[in-house]
Amino acid sequence: MVAAVSSRWWFGSLIRAVAVAGRRPLRGLRPAVVTFTLAAVAAACNGADLTPASVAPTTSGGPGISDGDDTGTPALDGGRDPAPDTVPLAMSSGVTIQVQPTDSGAALLSAIRGAKKSVHMTMYLLTSNEVIGALGDLKQAGKDVKVILNRNFPTSTNENQGAFTTLKNRGVQVQWAPTGYTFTHAKTILIDSEKALIMTMNLTYSSAKTNREYLATDTDPDDVADLEKIFDADFSNKAIHVASKLVISPDGANTLHPTRSHLKQFIDSAKTSLDVEAQSLSDTTIVDAIILAHQAKVAVRVVVDAQTITTDGQKAAIAKLKEYGVPIRGLKSPDMHAKAIVVDESRTFVGSQNMTPTALTQNREVGVLTDAASEAVKVSQVIRGDFDKATDL
Repeated sequence: MVAAVSSRWWFGSLIRAVAVAGRRPLRGLRPAVVTFTLAAVAAACNGADLTPASVAPTTSGGPGISDGDDTGTPALDGGRDPAPDTVPLAMSSGVTIQVQPTDSGAALLSAIRGAKKSVHMTMYLLTSNEVIGALGDLKQAGKDVKVILNRNFPTSTNENQGAFTTLKNRGVQVQWAPTGYTFTHAKTILIDSEKALIMTMNLTYSSAKTNREYLATDTDPDDVADLEKIFDADFSNKAIHVASKLVISPDGANTLHPTRSHLKQFIDSAKTSLDVEAQSLSDTTIVDAIILAHQAKVAVRVVVDAQTITTDGQKAAIAKLKEYGVPIRGLKSPDMHAKAIVVDESRTFVGSQNMTPTALTQNREVGVLTDAASEAVKVSQVIRGDFDKATDL
């Protein structure tokens, strides 16, 4: 996968390194011991799930591809799934969502430091000295602290080596992520086996200060239990399949819903509005589901990161959405690192998954679906605000 990163992407990452906060090491959370090159930091968050999708446009001719007189538009993958009308997706209860940037990560740090028994963390990128220090302090206070860190990045450097070494020196049980995944891109924190933080955000120096991020706090007992099972398996480098309400990648890891079909069914359930915010968007099935919602007269808004449209897959996906008239814009500020979908202002997805083939089929990723109406309205309003200030692509 590293070898597949094009020189154009590498050069773009280098140029953008200073500007893109999702790839910069929470305010007040100083860089970890490891020294990062600018290009490596730029690539770390972004490159893990930007494998180009097979979305090269094809000519029309299949079922459901025309929206009026738009002959010659790229073909769509199937139709809208009727299942949402008969077998609705299970939603997680007890979920609240925090939007960043708001508090520079203060609430997150407080939640970690307030653990009474245990903290089990899986993190794609950990460079925050304050978070690392809080984990070490908890271990020294006799708490059960275990950490899984991603080891492989789309560069030749290991961005987590400093955190790994520091945690190990402080007695924290820390393991590299299983090698069976292309990347462990999940960002989850289990506290006292009572609540789970399921995030779009890495724990870096500036993520909570300058990025658009969503942090879901999930107290649903089934979700917490499922995530503890997944954590235990990944910590021990063992394969696991769960039957969960959660959106678990890679594809097939959730025996109830393969990841792609899980998110497609969620999008297909939209009847009045669909708000999508994704740092990266290139998966054919997801792109086509968004187009089909638009054709079904659902009010669609799509926001992507204006600064990371670098792969052929992303460019083809955006071109296809535009060709079908889907409203799509690119956001420059705050730095767009979100992965969120809101359906009908009543149901919300938040997770680590970008809408790319690698994220959905090869990475360890975790997301949550909730029907908490207040949270849906909150996230929908943020996405719509971002859409209004974003620019056309």
